[in-house]
Amino acid sequence: MSAPGASQTCTADGRPLFGYLENATLVNIHQHKVASLVDSGATTTALDARNIRMHIKRNGTRWVYYDFVHRESSQKTPMHQPVSRVARIITHKGAPSERAVVRNTIKIGSITRTVETSLISRSNFPQQLLIGRNFLKDTALIDSGKRYLQESCP
Repeated sequence: MSAPGASQTCTADGRPLFGYLENATLVNIHQHKVASLVDSGATTTALDARNIRMHIKRNGTRWVYYDFVHRESSQKTPMHQPVSRVARIITHKGAPSERAVVRNTIKIGSITRTVETSLISRSNFPQQLLIGRNFLKDTALIDSGKRYLQESCP
């Protein structure tokens, strides 16, 4: 994951400046570095997950089991996490669907945040992570014409 189109611009109005593409580190998933699409139109950050299975424990709490397969290394990481909520997703085509939402820690540049992350197969997308407004809010601004701005920042 190189930084084509990188710029020395790291901040705007005192906030970090992200390009529409950034590399992110999945802190709680073996520190894997993944390509991410920064999308201010998405409410919630979304992670590429496979074999998603939700279970209800005897005490009534929901847990989700899933596999994260890092594209660059092909390393498969089995995960199990408590479900923070179940999101109802409305798409442009088809019926609404439900997605498990968990909390993951994500780092882009010098910014590390633990945010709700919906689990969905992103196998048809080039980026394994979609950064939504829940990560961006009060944290960063986007320059939609640039890519990988945080790669060259301290």
